Amino acid sequence: MASHQVAVLLVLWALPAALYGQSPPRRYGAPRATVGGQLGYSRSSLGGADAQGTQSHQGALTGVYLQAPLGGAFSIRPELLFALKGGRAQAAVVGGGTVDIDIGLAYLEFPALLRVERPSGRFRPVIFAGPAVAFKIGCDLQVIEPSFPLRAECDQTGLTDFRDVDLSAVGGAGLEVRWPASALSLEARYTVGFRSVLNEADVRNRAFGLMLAMTF
Repeated sequence: MASHQVAVLLVLWALPAALYGQSPPRRYGAPRATVGGQLGYSRSSLGGADAQGTQSHQGALTGVYLQAPLGGAFSIRPELLFALKGGRAQAAVVGGGTVDIDIGLAYLEFPALLRVERPSGRFRPVIFAGPAVAFKIGCDLQVIEPSFPLRAECDQTGLTDFRDVDLSAVGGAGLEVRWPASALSLEARYTVGFRSVLNEADVRNRAFGLMLAMTF
């Protein structure tokens, strides 16, 4: 992982503690805004009309969030995530035939999720959905060919033009366990891209993720 991506991860995990330390005294029993951090596993792939012979690969999700109650069972949760996406696809080569290319895309992603959960009790099922915008902060390509191995950043290859902004929809569900001053949840989510990651072809991100989240 590149040094700038490691720095992003460290900053994301430091934010909840900083925000928590600046929050006002708690009033137990009254709805209040909370902050938290989350870490997860993702399996991403590429879809779309021009995505041929694609395969999924493993990635990562990590980030922070602010959750604000709206009343009753509803709350809104804006998130800041570091997300690894992409996948493996087939590309035609000069002279005929195809070669597998592994595409790795790193994003700073900003979902805005509407959450609905059981409003009381220690164990609370939850469902959520919302839009997300993501800004590309890294991209690399690897040619999967023993006779001609190649790995390079996308802008160094000149093979194709990747877009810097991705738009998607997020939906999922989970189970939250509550304590008086914190909560722990396990959630599954699916993210589907609305926009092609390429300027000259219809190839879109898709990702399934499992997230462990701690709310303070």
